[in-house]
Amino acid sequence: MIVTIYGDIVEPRGGVLWMGDLISLCGGFGVNESLVRTAVSRLVTKGQLKGEREGRRSFYGLTPGARDEYHLAAELFFGPADGDCGWILTHCPDPADQAVLIRHGFGLLGGHVYAGADRPGQPLLGTVFQSRALTPSGEDLQQLVRTTFQLDGIAGAYGAFVTRFEPMLAAAEELATQETALLFRLALVHAYRDIRLRDPRLPLSVLPDAWPGFAARSLFAELYRRLSAPADAYIGQHLLARQGPLPEVPEAVRHRMEMLASGG
Repeated sequence: MIVTIYGDIVEPRGGVLWMGDLISLCGGFGVNESLVRTAVSRLVTKGQLKGEREGRRSFYGLTPGARDEYHLAAELFFGPADGDCGWILTHCPDPADQAVLIRHGFGLLGGHVYAGADRPGQPLLGTVFQSRALTPSGEDLQQLVRTTFQLDGIAGAYGAFVTRFEPMLAAAEELATQETALLFRLALVHAYRDIRLRDPRLPLSVLPDAWPGFAARSLFAELYRRLSAPADAYIGQHLLARQGPLPEVPEAVRHRMEMLASGG
């Protein structure tokens, strides 16, 4: 949840947040202060956050490397919808490199041969080939893709996301407070982020008909937009960085909203 808070709220607004606000936001999800402080300490140890003090207040900001990482991850949620693409095939016997490939959505075809979607930012490890299509066709290709990339599990997760959050569409316009809107939005981002980061983002041509990832993205974009006016108002009025209140709608946030509104 702390990663979600920093990715959704803090990264596009300068990367720094008062510890007291972080504790309050996590408290909205039943996470107590002790657990928050422990988790923040771990993120500091991992080089994700760094502490700053202003008088008696502690602030925690994203390190430069973490901020770059969070910005790239945000492109998966708020950036253009995935278009079609080709494949990266690689022969990669090194276990450390194999772990990197798996984290980026590559699947093992056999031996030390891995395949992944040829999208920007993908690692090029081992002996790499690029291809517009995999050799199998028809049902053989569909079965290969389903088993290699565990698409049934991803599809089920997207379907459950839609079932869980679709009722929020009716409630989003009548929330009692701005804080509630922000907590709803954080819950939305947290759930979608978990699936999106596991999605191998395969070429559209090999995805099953009525791929539920499309409906999930559409729902995410619509709900995020509906919740954002009151949620961002709360951020600008109540959450603090070292220099004062976080900006309500800075340029980076406007860009996110424009991308979600365009459907692109």
